[in-house]
Order: sequence, then C-alpha cells, then structure tokens
Amino acid sequence: MSMPDAATWTAIVPIAFGSSVLGTLAGKLLDRTGARAELIRDGYADAIKALNAWGHYPERIYRRVDDSPETLLRLETMGADLKAALAYSTGWVSGESAELGRVYSALVELLRAEVTIHARLAWARPPASKAAAMNIGEPPSAQALPNEGDGATPAEWLIVQQFSTLIQYRVGWRRVVWIRPLLRRRLDKLQVIGHARKAFSERSARMLNGDWQSAP
Repeated sequence: MSMPDAATWTAIVPIAFGSSVLGTLAGKLLDRTGARAELIRDGYADAIKALNAWGHYPERIYRRVDDSPETLLRLETMGADLKAALAYSTGWVSGESAELGRVYSALVELLRAEVTIHARLAWARPPASKAAAMNIGEPPSAQALPNEGDGATPAEWLIVQQFSTLIQYRVGWRRVVWIRPLLRRRLDKLQVIGHARKAFSERSARMLNGDWQSAP
C-alpha cells in the first residue's frame, strides 16, 4: 500500500485540523449553552423560593415561642433577609426577561400586601406556649364555613403556581421561539396578573387567626 503523496497530505491535514477545531468549538459552545441554561433555571428557582419564603414569614411570627429580645431580633433579621432575597429576585427576573419581570413584580406587590396583613395578625397573637397553639387558625363557625376563595389556600401557593407556569417560556427551545414581542402577547393573553388580582380580591386575609367572620 503506497503512502499518500504531498498533495494528498496537503488536502487531508486542513480537513482533519479543521474538524478538530470545529469539534472543540462546538463542544465548548454546547457546554457554555448548557451552563447558561442551568444558571437560568437556578435563578428562576431562587425567585420562586423567595416568593414562597416571604409568604411563610407570618407563620414564623405566629409560631414564635416567646417575645424575648432574642426571638424578636431573630424574626427581624429573618424578615430583612427575606425582603433582600425578594428584592434580588425581582431585579434578577427583570434583568433576565423584561416581560416576566413585569409579571413577577406585580405578583410580588400582591404578596407583600397579603403578607403585611397576615404579619400584623400574627404579631397581635400571643406567643405559642403550647403545642396546640402551633396550629394555624381555629375551626370556623358553623355559620361561616370557608369556601374556595376564603383563604383556605395559602396566598404564596397561588403566587408560586401562577409564576411557575411561565418559566417554561425562558428555558429550552421555547426560549428561542418566544421572542419578546410574542412573549408579551402570550402573557397578555394568559392574563396572569389579572387572574391573581381577582383571586386576591375574592379571598380574605384571615388565614392565620381562623376568624372567618371578620375580614379586614
């Protein structure tokens, strides 16, 4: 078997070299794309965690075991940290997608208003000195049984569910397809903010004290 001549090597070497370079570049591009997608998923996961954690803050207040300076400082620090996480996530989502950022900011506004009311109710209750006091709410009266819109579903669950359905538009192949103008029209059609506002206007802010007859 004869060896390739110089002309043949001249043709083979650039092809082999080019294939190697292109393969390396393609591999790096795929790795970089995968890493970026993972960062985006993590960012949205953190944004949802921030919503959920802030929604649970009144429960932490309600279940405090005393009103000692140490406990009050711990809860105050926790509240500040949760607010900081929520503010960071609001900025991150807005930077990643202006359209989803608009929705996230509106949902945060709704949740903050709900949490403010619940936190006031929680602080007005005495510390939970017994195990039974750890229960959230008391049995409603027979004359005013709760229905689906009376706060039986925690507010943060509603918000998390609403926003979680939108993340699909910012990951995978949908991220390429749903460009900003199309995504804006899609979100307007879904009316996520409108549905959330309607649900919050119909539900009471009485989940923590269990008083189904006295809406604020």
